[in-house]
Amino acid sequence: MADRSRNDADERVTALAREFAKALLAGDELGADVVIRRAIEAELTQTEISEELIAPALWLIGDLWQRGEITVADEHLATEITLRVLALEQEARRVRDQRKGYRVLLATPAGEHHVVALRMLTGLLLNAGYETMMLGPDVPADSLAAAARRHGIDVVCLSVTMPGGADRALLTLYEVQQLVPSTGFVIGGRGLTSRLPVRPGIEVCRQVSEGVRAVDAIVNRAGLN
Repeated sequence: MADRSRNDADERVTALAREFAKALLAGDELGADVVIRRAIEAELTQTEISEELIAPALWLIGDLWQRGEITVADEHLATEITLRVLALEQEARRVRDQRKGYRVLLATPAGEHHVVALRMLTGLLLNAGYETMMLGPDVPADSLAAAARRHGIDVVCLSVTMPGGADRALLTLYEVQQLVPSTGFVIGGRGLTSRLPVRPGIEVCRQVSEGVRAVDAIVNRAGLN
């Protein structure tokens, strides 16, 4: 079983290396960056990325140039793309490392049963480096607040879709702040209304794709205080 897992990991690295080389040969900086970010998400170390993805791709390009199959301009472009992607990789790791240790709780208030968006957001937050705890649907305000205190939650993400959901979210917000005043909130969903307060520590999220940015805003603001 261990050998099979190792072989699967080797195959993933080989596939990523092939995709990275293909992106360099196509002059596709975005594609190269995507490959490196996927490698980071797969928890490859900086050494593994350098030695098993980037170095083989550059060796291949050097060989192709020496054989006259690509031009010196192609070789220079591949090198410049690699340097820029390496800089982006370092920044991505720095941001990811900053997120480690922050805990995000996701749930819907009492009476809410739609959690698809929250499950999507959970995946995005995990990939971004956050620790997550999914309580799921229909969580009473006092139970959610108790869980936030017990587990040292930094940010609570709530989804509201039903009529009256915004009021129940406000009750949850109040209960949590009574127990853990430092907790921040990200609130989203079709049930959002103007009754939800807009102030530091509360972010309104209209789309799942905005969720990581919203949590970042909470965490970064807390770090400045």
